[in-house]
Amino acid sequence: MRRIKAAGLLALLSGAALLGACAGTDLTPVASLSAANMMSPSGYSETKVSDNQYQVQATGTEATPKARIEKIARARAAQIGVEQKMGFYKVSSVEFGVACSKGHEFYKGGQTRPGNRQTVKLDVVYSKEPVDPSYVSTKESYEALNGELSNEVIPPDAKTAAEQEARAGCGQAI
Repeated sequence: MRRIKAAGLLALLSGAALLGACAGTDLTPVASLSAANMMSPSGYSETKVSDNQYQVQATGTEATPKARIEKIARARAAQIGVEQKMGFYKVSSVEFGVACSKGHEFYKGGQTRPGNRQTVKLDVVYSKEPVDPSYVSTKESYEALNGELSNEVIPPDAKTAAEQEARAGCGQAI
């Protein structure tokens, strides 16, 4: 019985030490290179316009800087080219925006806060060979962007600035 209590106390102290070590860590999530869905609206999605054209959208979390959201969209655009065996692509237009959602109150009490997410939409053209110097390699671009996204650390002040920019874009007080 004593061993069980000692093991339980040791586990509790270990957990407390771990939480204490994380207390100074910023755990605010940012978007990653993953598909958006109903449960997690941050991420990418795409629409095929023609055999060699796609529109790629990316949505961040409230704390995702605009530059990272664009990088996610560009990485997905390059990934589509690799998947479709198109050697080259170019982004013909970039459009930034903000997706705003209202908070909801539950009939049994409680509420969700309004959501403010920065977005980007890219129009992308693909080709098997580079048509002009503005076309870049899909494979090289995807590998570089994926590596950057995997290793990127967003400082807390950049996350705060992204949250404020998204709130301002939705007409909410900062």
